[in-house]
Amino acid sequence: MSKQEFDVKHKIIVSAKKLFSELGYDGTSVRKICDEAGVSLPLVSYHFGGKENVFLAILEQLSKLPYFPETGDPKLDLQNYLEVYISFYRQERELSQIIRQELAMNSARSDKIISFIQATTDKLKGILENGRDKGVFKFESTSNNVRFILGCLTMTFSKSEVLEILIGQTDSSNYPIEKEVFDFIYKAIRS
Repeated sequence: MSKQEFDVKHKIIVSAKKLFSELGYDGTSVRKICDEAGVSLPLVSYHFGGKENVFLAILEQLSKLPYFPETGDPKLDLQNYLEVYISFYRQERELSQIIRQELAMNSARSDKIISFIQATTDKLKGILENGRDKGVFKFESTSNNVRFILGCLTMTFSKSEVLEILIGQTDSSNYPIEKEVFDFIYKAIRS
């Protein structure tokens, strides 16, 4: 692929990600993507074959989510997991918004999203179960704790004006959010 082709594909993906996060998948047309990217309409079909494949190309970023190797120390594994998750979604706020929108609507694309994020959820389940088995974590339901943790993470990076209205402007604390989220979650599940 030439640099020019790569640049066009990149422009299309960046523009589509922005529009999908703002307008949703159904509210975003191929024409809007092309206008935003400054490219001609046939280039989406040429490079991707249509809007759904552009969407899938955006989701491909989820397969690049880095993982720290498990250390066997449940506390450290949970901390590493949260740091990677938070770092990725801090950099990919638009992708996070797209995922939340699509899953909340149980859209026709939800199954595709789930197939990309299932490994992430399974990783968290494994860390929690290992910690419970070793007596480091104490909780009754793995699925409820996965739900609580993912909910906490999701809301932490939610692009919601409603949250800002409810809680006010975020404080200017220099305390890293990764540490604060870990401390919050760890205190809830430690034995």
